[in-house]
Amino acid sequence: MSVTSLGLHPMSDANRKKLLNQLFKIDSCQYSKCLADPGTPCPLPAIRAHSVQNARSLDLLARDGHVVALTRRLDATKGPVIEFSEVGRNLATTFAGLCAQHDQTIFAPLDRLAFDPTNQEHLFLAGYRAVIREFYATCAAASKVQTAYLGRVAAGLDPRDAPSPAGIAATEHMVKAYETYLYKGEWDEVYAARDFGRVQNDEIELNFAQPTIAASALFTVHGVERADGDMVRAALTVLPTSRVQTVAVFSYLPPDASPARTVLQPVLTSTGDRQKYELSRRILNSCENFVIAPAYFDTWTDRKKRVVREYFTRTILVEEMGYEDLDLGLF
Repeated sequence: MSVTSLGLHPMSDANRKKLLNQLFKIDSCQYSKCLADPGTPCPLPAIRAHSVQNARSLDLLARDGHVVALTRRLDATKGPVIEFSEVGRNLATTFAGLCAQHDQTIFAPLDRLAFDPTNQEHLFLAGYRAVIREFYATCAAASKVQTAYLGRVAAGLDPRDAPSPAGIAATEHMVKAYETYLYKGEWDEVYAARDFGRVQNDEIELNFAQPTIAASALFTVHGVERADGDMVRAALTVLPTSRVQTVAVFSYLPPDASPARTVLQPVLTSTGDRQKYELSRRILNSCENFVIAPAYFDTWTDRKKRVVREYFTRTILVEEMGYEDLDLGLF
């Protein structure tokens, strides 16, 4: 069946160039909105809020004000390109999803003091920050995909009143944002009640000769589901707390805790170097929001850089926890 029989027009060079220019424009636009309480929209402008403690954990990683991260750029011929880049510490791990007032009010107990893995409020806030950031990420993605889809419709590349792959993708992103909104609402209730002990946590203390990475992410735990049939989620926070110690925390809402722990057993029950390796694979497979100490990154071989980047790229859409390579270690 031809595109003209579907009511569409073949893509001309002019339309292709126009669409490409639009994609670059959309990609460069930043979604910016305070999402602290979607039930009562905040009128204040969003800032670049840190998902990892800037004044403490990033201090331990940064060199000359920079950390290393896997970044994405849009190439006119190759499409999205993922590569290692040095990023200013004031930009690293930030997201435009909180206003200054909400960021300070909510997270002051975590940012003003050294992270204490025995403090229930600290543990909750670390996970809550990952949840809010993920909600922001799903909203930003839905906004960009919807804008791109409408651009395709305007260019005659997709029908206005019939399903198309681009239209279905836009709908799927909106559904994901809404599902994350509902999930965040459960954390909002815990915060409002200040019943921090409701969130369950598994803490792992790691010792090193030097700090290596920091991370903050909410991820879906594949292969299991909650008793109500919903997907299982876990928040992961990795924070250097001193020059020789890092703390990793998995945080769960009560319905997620048991099924998540079943899947995460390789990380939670192993010890020593094997535990560090299993944690590294989980971070690369499930977390895109992490940064690396430049001094540590300098010790990586070219092969290690390639193995880590390629594994990270492959697992953006498809989980691959069965893959093994010692160069995946991040600690």
